[in-house]
Amino acid sequence: MSEQRKLYGTVLIHAKKILDFIMLSAQAPTLTEITEGVDISKPTVLKILTTLEFLNFVYRDEVNKTYYIGTAMIGYSEKALSGLDITKIAKPYLTKIRDITGETVHLGIEEHNEIVFLEKIEGNRSVALKSRVGGDLPMYCSSMGKATLATKTKDEIEKYADSVDFLPRAENTITNKARLLKEINDARKCGYAIDDRENENEVMCIGAAIEKDKHVYGAFSVSVPAYRMTPDQQQKNN
Repeated sequence: MSEQRKLYGTVLIHAKKILDFIMLSAQAPTLTEITEGVDISKPTVLKILTTLEFLNFVYRDEVNKTYYIGTAMIGYSEKALSGLDITKIAKPYLTKIRDITGETVHLGIEEHNEIVFLEKIEGNRSVALKSRVGGDLPMYCSSMGKATLATKTKDEIEKYADSVDFLPRAENTITNKARLLKEINDARKCGYAIDDRENENEVMCIGAAIEKDKHVYGAFSVSVPAYRMTPDQQQKNN
């Protein structure tokens, strides 16, 4: 239950819902599919899409009547990432971790009680993962999130745990405060946290915070198919 803030511009919120739906769709959606997916009236969706298309935020395929994210969004994405020095600094090290483990490595930062992906370096043995640069995960059920929480004070952790809705994302998702606090404590002791099939049923992640001089710059994780996470592989990833 996050703190409520008075927002201005309902149309902007609707536009973001539409853009998010297009971005997350496996295939380019039609107007009807977007309308059903965002639960906004078709006339309103069409007006917003027309404006977004004019601004080149979306592109409409006239033949198939489907919508794509427009090229104007590329510049915003590149600008956002270029302002985050942690991506440039960490990437060579993350690439080395990928080369050693053969698995997919992620870099993320905390933002609004979520972990936002800044970088994803695919492993040569990796399987298809749902994660994407710019996407996010709850802190309570991600290895990077729990590792980041482990760097916080007791009061900060309690405040977070009391404010979050523990929504299940997979069969093994943490759904209560007690289990979260135990895993945060374990992460503080050993220096890393584990996502044990909490976001995707067949995927495990080991994550650690990137911390220097008591300042947390972000976190990284290694994602591994559960069937490959043997004790030897876990030790290698550590």
